[in-house]
Amino acid sequence: MNEQHLGDGAAHPVAAASTPPVIEATARTDVGLRRHVNEDALLAEHPVYLVADGMGGHDAGDLASAAAIGAFDELQGRGLALTIADVESAIGAARTAVDAVAQGTERGAGCTLTGAILIDYEGEPLWYVLNIGDSRVYQHSGSGMTQITDDHSLHAELEAAGSADAAHTPRNVITRALGSEDARHDGWLLPLRTGARLLVCSDGLTSEVPDEEIRAVLTVGGRSEPVAEELVRRALEHGGRDNVSVIVVDTVSAGSAGTGPIRAIGADADDEEDTQETIEVTRPVKR
Repeated sequence: MNEQHLGDGAAHPVAAASTPPVIEATARTDVGLRRHVNEDALLAEHPVYLVADGMGGHDAGDLASAAAIGAFDELQGRGLALTIADVESAIGAARTAVDAVAQGTERGAGCTLTGAILIDYEGEPLWYVLNIGDSRVYQHSGSGMTQITDDHSLHAELEAAGSADAAHTPRNVITRALGSEDARHDGWLLPLRTGARLLVCSDGLTSEVPDEEIRAVLTVGGRSEPVAEELVRRALEHGGRDNVSVIVVDTVSAGSAGTGPIRAIGADADDEEDTQETIEVTRPVKR
């Protein structure tokens, strides 16, 4: 197994709240059983937890994903000093960096970008969850798991529209990515909850391991480090046909953070109901 270890379950108390939250996270990435290059890139340094997946069929997918992640380097270690503006500035820098990589290739280059960043929003610590492409963020709480992000893929869009063509459409046809014509991102503000767990992952996990099996591992796996390792192991056991990357982020204690509703953010955010109480009824804002 060609595995890379990052963020081995260290707990990080977060400043700037009267009772600061405590976050623990572990990241794992593996080249898989059929690929020779790992085109996934990860950043799992508090308060930034991101996965970028280089686009298959493009030149320099590994360079594109590394460039996207590199745009967030300066956000590491800043705790709740981060704002929405900081995150969106970094997303813009990631777009520019990937475009620069693509210009130096014959066929172009691109990547997905997905993850969660802890920010301060009106004095309250919240997760800024972002997504471009078909990597995913899930939230697990108790024994339940919900996918927060929407896949930007032709299969997902046809399925959402109720089209019968979805059954015959490959899942790896991406409709949004950094380096592509459509590089918009979706964004959500997610409240901290003690005991809640976020999973950030590339499609090397979700294309191999069913959601129910992922949910079971998140439920019974214990602390973040063995859970991350078990998820990668299962992706390889199921075939390992792609690079696989996972980041398991646990809110050990939410401190005095609020537990309000999930809020979509962006230009159309005013259209969202602030009284929404579940992820299922929250709709992403197209950025």
